[in-house]
Amino acid sequence: MLHLIWFSSHNKYDECKITELKSLLHIFGYEDEGEALLNDRDKHKGEVFVKVNLPEDIDWKSVISRSVLIKGIIQVWSEGTTYDEVLNDLLKKEHLFSSNLEDKKWRFHFNSFGKMVSQNDKVKKMEHFKIILDKYPKVDLSSPEVELSLLEEYDQGNLGILKKIFFGKSMALRKNNKTLVYRRNDEGHMINDVRTKKTQLAWWIHYSLNKRPVLGPTTTDNELAFLMCNIAKVKAGHIVLDPFVGSGGLLITSSIFNAICVGNDIDIRLLKGYKIAYLNPHMQHKSRNKNIFENFLHYDLSLPEILVSDNSKPVWNAFHKPWVDAIVTDPPYGNRATVRICLRNTRTGAPAEGDNSDGEDGGDSGESADNRDRCDVGDKSGPGSPPQCDVGDKEGPGPPPQCNIVDRKRVKSLMSTKTVTYSCTAAVKDLLNIASITLVDNGMLVFLLPVQLENLEEEIAILKHDDFFLISYDLQTFTPCSGRLIVSMQRKCRKPSN
Repeated sequence: MLHLIWFSSHNKYDECKITELKSLLHIFGYEDEGEALLNDRDKHKGEVFVKVNLPEDIDWKSVISRSVLIKGIIQVWSEGTTYDEVLNDLLKKEHLFSSNLEDKKWRFHFNSFGKMVSQNDKVKKMEHFKIILDKYPKVDLSSPEVELSLLEEYDQGNLGILKKIFFGKSMALRKNNKTLVYRRNDEGHMINDVRTKKTQLAWWIHYSLNKRPVLGPTTTDNELAFLMCNIAKVKAGHIVLDPFVGSGGLLITSSIFNAICVGNDIDIRLLKGYKIAYLNPHMQHKSRNKNIFENFLHYDLSLPEILVSDNSKPVWNAFHKPWVDAIVTDPPYGNRATVRICLRNTRTGAPAEGDNSDGEDGGDSGESADNRDRCDVGDKSGPGSPPQCDVGDKEGPGPPPQCNIVDRKRVKSLMSTKTVTYSCTAAVKDLLNIASITLVDNGMLVFLLPVQLENLEEEIAILKHDDFFLISYDLQTFTPCSGRLIVSMQRKCRKPSN
């Protein structure tokens, strides 16, 4: 059956709409229905209305209940460029009206994209179909059993020119969804029947960053976090890992969907709230704590398991079977947050080369010679990129190796651990290696990758990995020359061991 997917006109995440739709169909058990959608992804760029042939038995209300970019799903009964054309076509399909409206309460919904339509004009347009609808008098605006939809699309190039008219049955509309506030009942189970006062708002507004008690410097955008979890197919009971957990924004979203959350980060200041996080000045606070758990407690969510670790030296057990269903993460990049790894010393108390603690409380890091690890810093190529530096790979006892090519500005003390920046490319490779070890077969890896648009093909090339299928890479543009990819990859099934 032909369905019309009505998407939000979203400037930031328009390219994610088909990826999200396909993933949501998978979540609710319709794995084969969305396979052809990604093949036409370029065709649908900038489109608000997308027509797809999908079965009638899909639970669209469940699909739209989680979607960020879908506004409605319409079962198309007729379409045309003029109202007379649509009416004449519908007169040949009166069986659709009798089977859906006979002895049922119904109402009419009108919406236009590309032009504001006055209330009087809306009524006139709907009355154009009076000859058919007068046979079904049970109109109920408050609690209908069936809702008919009339949608108009206007040409964006020639403003005011009607491009297309769609008439059909509403399968699900976001405006009918309650604004959900997830809570726990006495048995500890999640419930979602609590409504906020402003029910006209989208359900995810309740979790906006400005409504959280503790704010971090680079927390992932609220809408983007929900999008990433949808693309990762996160659902109840899944184990979700965020290797760059930071202030925990992505794990909050995963917890809302009842996932079991685990995260790690190299910067203990973010996890503890030292000097970086701050309390929301527009809220009253029961506690002055600024650690990563405060926002989870505020929303009455299950607390995640958090540890401090370096992703270049994974701590995850690789000897037992894979245990992570999805990895959803936002690696740090830019001026406010950089990717860092531990700078190892071979002698306790020995200062790191180029130490620059920026006045923070932190001690010297050190290890015995028997516990030294190799730390490869920087594999970035091109002008201005830091050269590669191996820190702490010296055989035998003695003073720590000198590494004069480590830029002083890149070395930093995080509490008692010296760290140094390294390239985003190296961080992505470490992330792929962690995902390869920990993800279950067909598990999803979703992350953000900053790119230079002029080198887009080269940037995408680093995503190649023998253990993963590259599912999608949706571009969000920041400037004419830069942006970031919302990358989704799927773990290949492992070969059975003999």
